[in-house]
Amino acid sequence: MIITIDTIQKYRPMAANIKPEAINVYIRESEQLDILPAIGAELYRRYSQLGEIDAGTDTQLQDENGNRIYILDEGELPTEEYKLLNGGFYTDQTGQIRRFEGLKAAHAYLAYARFVRNHSTQVTPFGVVQKMGDNSNTASDRNIAAVSKDAERIGEAHLQDAIAYWKDWHIQHGQKAQKPARRRKRFTAIGD
Repeated sequence: MIITIDTIQKYRPMAANIKPEAINVYIRESEQLDILPAIGAELYRRYSQLGEIDAGTDTQLQDENGNRIYILDEGELPTEEYKLLNGGFYTDQTGQIRRFEGLKAAHAYLAYARFVRNHSTQVTPFGVVQKMGDNSNTASDRNIAAVSKDAERIGEAHLQDAIAYWKDWHIQHGQKAQKPARRRKRFTAIGD
């Protein structure tokens, strides 16, 4: 995974006793449904391998095509890929200096939004229930939706800014940016 619960906690406060497996589901969903379509499979694969390579091994690690894997951590990424992941400043085509947060921030907000919407519901043998703690008050559905939608808007804005940087970098360096299919909302007419 590209981010962890610790990454999310840098952007939005969460209880310290939340189990990582409770939020990892939403991190994976966000990666597959938000991040992967935006950056493409090749770059996503490279990012998802970060930190999973044991530097102490004597064997040469290879991908499915037999190519050696060299990236051990974020610091070994090319500058433009590191910046896409973590954000920063850049000069766009018009000469204007821009700043963006990067994919990690976008991913953190999008995963957080999914978590907020779904964390209290549990599927049991008796149906879907909402789990409550002993000393807590229930947040209204409206408040949950508002918090989730706010985080989702921020995440989508950060994702668009990161993609704008990525496209701009490729244009300035005379390369064709990988352009994955754009997500579009589809509306279907019902009735007459």
